[in-house]
Amino acid sequence: MYKNRCYMPFILYPPDMYDVSGPERSQALENSLELTTSGADFVMYLSVPYCRVRCKACPYFVDLLPKDSDKKAYLMDRYVDALVLDLKRHAATERWGNASLRGVYIGGGTGSLLEIHHMNKVLGTLSRYFRLSDDCEITLEGNAEDFTPEKAAYVASSIINRVSLGAQSFQPEVLKTVGSPHKANQTIEAIRMLQAAGLEHISLDMMYNMPDHSIEAWRRDFEVLRELGIKHLTTYLYRVTPGTQQDKLIKEGRVSQVASPESDDVHKMRAMIAEFARDAGMTNYMLEHYAMPGYESKYNHYTMRNCVDALGVGAGAYSFINQRRTGTSKDVDGYIAAVENCDPTFTTASIPLTPVMSRQRYMIFNLLYYRVDKDHYAQSWGSDPRTDFPGIMDGLLHDCLMRDEGDAYVVTELGQSWIQNIMLEFFDESMWENSVALQQQQSSWAMNDHMITLGASKKHHWLERA
Repeated sequence: MYKNRCYMPFILYPPDMYDVSGPERSQALENSLELTTSGADFVMYLSVPYCRVRCKACPYFVDLLPKDSDKKAYLMDRYVDALVLDLKRHAATERWGNASLRGVYIGGGTGSLLEIHHMNKVLGTLSRYFRLSDDCEITLEGNAEDFTPEKAAYVASSIINRVSLGAQSFQPEVLKTVGSPHKANQTIEAIRMLQAAGLEHISLDMMYNMPDHSIEAWRRDFEVLRELGIKHLTTYLYRVTPGTQQDKLIKEGRVSQVASPESDDVHKMRAMIAEFARDAGMTNYMLEHYAMPGYESKYNHYTMRNCVDALGVGAGAYSFINQRRTGTSKDVDGYIAAVENCDPTFTTASIPLTPVMSRQRYMIFNLLYYRVDKDHYAQSWGSDPRTDFPGIMDGLLHDCLMRDEGDAYVVTELGQSWIQNIMLEFFDESMWENSVALQQQQSSWAMNDHMITLGASKKHHWLERA
């Protein structure tokens, strides 16, 4: 049992990223990625770095689209043209052109801001220039406000086979408090449009413990979810990041404080998630993710369980290539200029992972699924986790946070409540108290900030036993 519980919105490993500037360093980075070597399975993240509005608690990088339709069209057309050009350039390399593309995630920002003619360009480029696997999962992430019957019909008839919507809540007063860009009924309408068009693989992101988000409001959310017949659900604890608009409003007393994650109400809200999932025939197949059988995220499977390479394309996207994390400029104009000039787009990078760090990354990501399969680990690394991490694994087994089931090391029910602390056990010693990375965190976008800040803290704070 740990003394302080760690709550993170997601895990990125290694957390530390450093600026890459100048032709020599850019060339050295590109050489280390071995883009001239044939690749194997990989996934792709396509970034659409725009939103209509900025949610009040959102800390992430985003450019707001102008209200003027002509200006909006110009920005989106220009960005998509650069995105397509960048895709073609990546496809021309041995590493991506000859590999099997297992999953594509069109996110952002807001992926659904792409108009039909934009999606035609992007999807056509993917189909023509990359080797999409027969079961390639292509997800469009977005906001319900962007969907019309025409767009829903197009998406359902295209190679997109999964849609993820940021619903957050179905309660109008809650959506207003958090500054969501959509109305509650718009999510329901978008889901119905997609279902009517023949697309059933719809995932919803829901949040809990928002300001004034009561247990009764959470119960009403689940009533709506039952009626909609959603196949995949992701639930997130609402987080108020320092410096955001919501943080300022709370400090000014204009918005209520959120409850402590350890409060009785929040524990009840988590229990309600488990109850809903059980009644709906969903399994908690990974941390904060629930799905009916056959509707688990394949993109996550290849990214987290198999730890394949991930190619991030677009402003603010992250990649993981040849055991190294890279980041693309968060500056949209800078990204477009780099693509048009045939310059490198990677502007930040982690250190190359050592074999030990690669095993650490495997353990951290597989723990998201609450188990580490021994045979799969052996196929990947030729050994056993208990051999590679004897002190950590023996401690987790001794404290009943994990158990040995013969074919796998499985996180216990107690361990699941401390899963993020358990993941931190596998962070390399060099990743802690790293003030150099903290000083450079503005070189990448805000999705990585919490990981760098965490790594700059003291290890014992999170791993000290009560």
